[in-house]
Amino acid sequence: MPASLVRLLSTQMDRDIDSLWTIVAGYVLNAGCEQERAVLRHFGTELAAVKRRIERRPVPPSEEEIEIALTAVLALSRRACSQESQIS
Repeated sequence: MPASLVRLLSTQMDRDIDSLWTIVAGYVLNAGCEQERAVLRHFGTELAAVKRRIERRPVPPSEEEIEIALTAVLALSRRACSQESQIS
């Protein structure tokens, strides 16, 4: 499911951040377990930073470049949530 979220968001990054967060929130609600919801919530919090970086670029990135960036953010979100659960 997160891969489909990344693909969808890569085509929607020109929308405002609230619209993007609404998309992520839908995925959070439909996540199969609490761990996946936590990962998606973390991913959502990082989304604004990605959007700001994209907006600062003189030439807009391709959808493929955005998808790669969002995939990396998703992986980092998984790692952060995994480390957080190990500490608890």
